[in-house]
Amino acid sequence: MIPTAAFLKAGSIQRFGLSVFLCLVVIGPRIVAEEGATALARVSADLSYLASEELEGRGPGTQGRQLAAEYIRDEFQRMGLKSGVEDGSYFQPFEIPLDTEVIVDQTRLVLHSPDEQAVPLELGKDFQALAVGGTGQAKGPIVFAGYGISAPNLQYEDYADVDVEGKIVLVIRREPQQDDETSVFDGKRTTTHSLIRTKLDVAKRQKAAGVLFVNDPFSVKQEEKDQLTNPTGFGTNSAEIPFAHVSQAWVNQILQQTPIQAADGRSLADLADIEAEIDRTGKPISQPLEGWSADMQSAFEIQQVPLANVIGVLEGSGPLADETIVLGAHYDHLGFGGYGSRRPNERAVHYGADDNASGTAAIIELARRYAALPEPPVRRLAFIAFDGEERGLLGSRHYVAQPSFPLADTIAMLNYDMVGRMQNGVLTAMGSGSAAEFAGLLDQAAESSGVEVKQSPRIMGASDHYPFFQRDIPVLHFFTGTHPDYHTPDDTFDRINMDGVMQTIDLSERLLAAILETPERLSFVKTQPKPRAGRGVAYLGITPDYSGQEEGLRVDSVADDSPAQKGGLQAGDVITHFGGSPIEDISALTAGLRENRAGDTVEITVQRDGQTVSCAVTLGDAP
Repeated sequence: MIPTAAFLKAGSIQRFGLSVFLCLVVIGPRIVAEEGATALARVSADLSYLASEELEGRGPGTQGRQLAAEYIRDEFQRMGLKSGVEDGSYFQPFEIPLDTEVIVDQTRLVLHSPDEQAVPLELGKDFQALAVGGTGQAKGPIVFAGYGISAPNLQYEDYADVDVEGKIVLVIRREPQQDDETSVFDGKRTTTHSLIRTKLDVAKRQKAAGVLFVNDPFSVKQEEKDQLTNPTGFGTNSAEIPFAHVSQAWVNQILQQTPIQAADGRSLADLADIEAEIDRTGKPISQPLEGWSADMQSAFEIQQVPLANVIGVLEGSGPLADETIVLGAHYDHLGFGGYGSRRPNERAVHYGADDNASGTAAIIELARRYAALPEPPVRRLAFIAFDGEERGLLGSRHYVAQPSFPLADTIAMLNYDMVGRMQNGVLTAMGSGSAAEFAGLLDQAAESSGVEVKQSPRIMGASDHYPFFQRDIPVLHFFTGTHPDYHTPDDTFDRINMDGVMQTIDLSERLLAAILETPERLSFVKTQPKPRAGRGVAYLGITPDYSGQEEGLRVDSVADDSPAQKGGLQAGDVITHFGGSPIEDISALTAGLRENRAGDTVEITVQRDGQTVSCAVTLGDAP
């Protein structure tokens, strides 16, 4: 779109020439009206296609994701943007592990009964091998180990009276007394003792050879089914101990032949009876299942899938031409659901119209408008459609690790993520405090726009601007708010506020023009990421790196003056234990924080440069 006179500064007027300026003054309103209708039509076409059923939710590994990437590339080519990748393809490739599959012919579970009968169980029906245990095999006697819990501080120890070294332990899912407010396991709230990785870590410390686990009767009754976990249901970071989920039906068959003996001598031949006894007494009843043994083997194959950022570039001209402004939006979404979906059991296209076909369409249109100007911009503009955002900002992290243009000369990054549901004319600009000039520039761009720009100085770390912010680059994240359709199949094009999308694009055009015309670089300000701790959760002060594949939770950044920093945690650390409990992901850390209060001091174990380091951290209140 040709800029109207209102958008031109003195230098710009000289550049375009007086005759162009006078023409715009005379017939500008008609040009603007016609161009506005045309722009709305083409942005609607972009957004509706990206959010169409044909594109299959743009999930990793889908043909639809590839079609989306090709569409963005074709638009960049059509408008004359050059490739931001050396090979001229526009695609900056990288790979991610998408899925872990069971290698069927290398996976088995065979039970051996007291009468020496070998009973092979059927994979997927009677048992399921779980990737969190890793590839491996084990053979040995079966020992019933209750819930597999070691909690000496709660006077509960399932392994106290049994020797499980070199044996297969059978453990019940979750923890005792789940429906009892007076339970020592924090009443009705789940503790870290219920976590699968905690149970596996305890079993390894007890030198068990393998682990079988079975659903607890309480949950089966609540859910009205005994469902086996899918192979990656507890993650894929290997605990390196063979691990399988066994059906209640098979465990009850074992118990009918070899009942568990209660302390009062009663025989317990059913899991429900065992659960009730432990709930009643609050004491373990672990014991060998005499005569029973298991031969188990698990093998898994990790599928790597290719992803790609799409990078189009409009080169600058003049003394500031080597400085770069990045305009970014992620184009990937959730495909057919599953990972990341708020309806994980519903296999359906997750269209991702707002998240984030809206942002992708916005940067495509901004690229069109700037590519159509008669003169190049004074600074380079890099338009980047990021891939892999939904898997942990993978595309933007890859770009800052292997940038097309030096980060030292990247003066700003504008990120568009979920800009399709504007309500009451309000657009949020997060990160307005990351440059001293942003507040004034945003106010200037919003004048007479019909948009109320709600400035949020702090940073949220959950989108593609964040890796740039970590490299001391000023960032803005434009956002129109959350809604019930987020990460569901209901995030569809018909629910998009297209007028709001166009207002966001128009305002961004004015803002970008102002940034381009600013002769000096923006002044970076290291604002703190907005804390995400919920009410009642003790505050640690880290931002996790969700893309890590190692065992544990990698620390992406540590907030200044936070409990984590004061306790010695550093960016790049991998948290493996929190207060003695293993940490495999953010949910485990959150559970650990819930069990503590501000002022509590906990020992946090991390892996740092190949060394094990322990930090004593005194937790705080969320700021």
